[in-house]
Amino acid sequence: MAHWTPIHTARDRHEAELVRGLLEANDIDAMIMDQRSSVYPMMGVIEVHVDRDAVLRALHLIRNEHRP
Repeated sequence: MAHWTPIHTARDRHEAELVRGLLEANDIDAMIMDQRSSVYPMMGVIEVHVDRDAVLRALHLIRNEHRP
């Protein structure tokens, strides 16, 4: 059973999908939790979650991907 942990908060769904794609391309299972309001989509957050055993590896990948 996976213990999902949020590792990234995205500005929009597209960014969340890109992060999830990066993680899955590196064999890290990830899921997107879109907690925005359906009535007011600007309210709420979109988070990318991974299993707690993959948190450090996932954060390392994300930080290195966004490095100039």
